[in-house]
Amino acid sequence: MNLYPAIDLYQGKVVRLTQGDYNSCVVYSKDPGAMAKVWEQEGAQWIHVVDLEGAKTGSLTNEASLKAICQSVKAKIQFGGGVRSLKDIETILGMGVSRVILGTKALDKTFLEGALLKFGDKIAVGLDVRRDQVKTAGWMCDGNMTIREALTLFDQLGVSTLIYTDIEKDGVLAGPNWEKLAVVLANTQSRVILSGGISQISDIEKCRDIRAPNFEGVIIGKALYDKRFQLSEAVRLTA
Repeated sequence: MNLYPAIDLYQGKVVRLTQGDYNSCVVYSKDPGAMAKVWEQEGAQWIHVVDLEGAKTGSLTNEASLKAICQSVKAKIQFGGGVRSLKDIETILGMGVSRVILGTKALDKTFLEGALLKFGDKIAVGLDVRRDQVKTAGWMCDGNMTIREALTLFDQLGVSTLIYTDIEKDGVLAGPNWEKLAVVLANTQSRVILSGGISQISDIEKCRDIRAPNFEGVIIGKALYDKRFQLSEAVRLTA
């Protein structure tokens, strides 16, 4: 099981939102590269990076910050937000990113098929859900697809990794939606990364005890920034 400390980028800074609300933005660091180093020193082998402006506007916005992160650490980087073309994917991989997340464009079957053919398991898809409906464009728009329909599409095309986020659990430190996670794990062949809701070290213990063979890991954001527990503590638990 992998642990993915999250770095959310907005205007070149490391921030956190609550439930994707841009009005709830809290700045935690003005140096994304230094933040990445902190997580690596605490044992991170992967770091999850999101361009929040890119996710909203549909074009890469925080490339300088992403480049700084890639140059600061040896940890693998998983990146998403504003990726809308094959050229974007090439650009991002060229910076040293190991895995590119498609969100809004993941629901475009033709595009996703082409991306998977060209880049294989370097592509992950983001499954961002509010009340069973998939959301897109930085969670601002309806993807016109249910969670089950999206899982069927991703399996048909052979998606290797998907990131499941329950939007209502994101950033509120109330624990993940365990029941819905179990449904996702049971209805896909993809490796699944849980995102949203991790609030205390006992949530990490619960993740560690998940027996589904396709459970790949968990993204941790606000709980780390609010010092609910240390990443190094979680790394020791899951070693």
